[in-house]
Amino acid sequence: MSVTVFGSINMDIVMRVDRLPQAGETVVASSLQHLPGGKGSNQAIASARFGADTRMIGAVGEDDFGTSMRDFLSDTGVDVGGVARLAGPTGLAHVFVSDEGENQIVIVAGANGDVAPPAGWTAFGEGRAVALTQLEAPITATAAFLAQARAAGAITMLNTAPALAIPEAMLDDADLLVLNETELAFFLGTAPPQGKQATTDAARRLLRRADQWVVVTLGGAGIVAVTQDDVFTVATPHVPALDTTGAGDTFCGVLAAALSEALSMQEGLRCACTAASLSVQRVGAAASMPVRAEIEAAMAMGAA
Repeated sequence: MSVTVFGSINMDIVMRVDRLPQAGETVVASSLQHLPGGKGSNQAIASARFGADTRMIGAVGEDDFGTSMRDFLSDTGVDVGGVARLAGPTGLAHVFVSDEGENQIVIVAGANGDVAPPAGWTAFGEGRAVALTQLEAPITATAAFLAQARAAGAITMLNTAPALAIPEAMLDDADLLVLNETELAFFLGTAPPQGKQATTDAARRLLRRADQWVVVTLGGAGIVAVTQDDVFTVATPHVPALDTTGAGDTFCGVLAAALSEALSMQEGLRCACTAASLSVQRVGAAASMPVRAEIEAAMAMGAA
């Protein structure tokens, strides 16, 4: 049971605002916080909090933020042996969160722009290993990680966020693609699909092989997951959303951890949806992620 995450490590500068600014508009923030973030880091933390043996491959700068991020990851239970210290700043994310819980994010890559998987990396762990990555690190390095992971026999997961043009081989190398409606539309060159059947049909257009899954996250509406022959949906519990930052990362990290434990895809998706619904009720990305006991308790209440 192990998860290896390759990707970004950021310090999030989070500002609360009454509403998100329009183009050219200045708004006044009611608060400011420095919180751990970055899609790679977030997903590793979510995996570790679910209980998986989790290691992080990434990079931070030689600054105080870099020290803080390595310490936070380590304290959460993530193996940081693969986190390099590079000259220059740690990645930053400027996050605006409205009173409705919606967000806008602007990222400065920093050390993430120079991160690379170790040459010849094959240490994906014993037993059922999962390799998870996103698109906030350089595409060439991310593609190399996926290829290495697949060659080593790991279950490969690609979260296609943020939506960027990527080589076709990356879609081929992913056993599981996770993306939202906007990202799905980007990769297909269409408008976002409307309704379950349209989403199912659109998701199947991204399938590259018979044993692959495509999971489309629909925010408060849950998820649609497809293979060539099957479709599986999960409804998200209706909860008051305080901050949606990191909900998608929570979903990915928990799903990776669940799959590493040999839970079925359906059970893993239920765990991941429940975890995401818990995270949106708290402020921050990594800071909002639930531990396994909370996820299991919420699932038990939903089944009662």
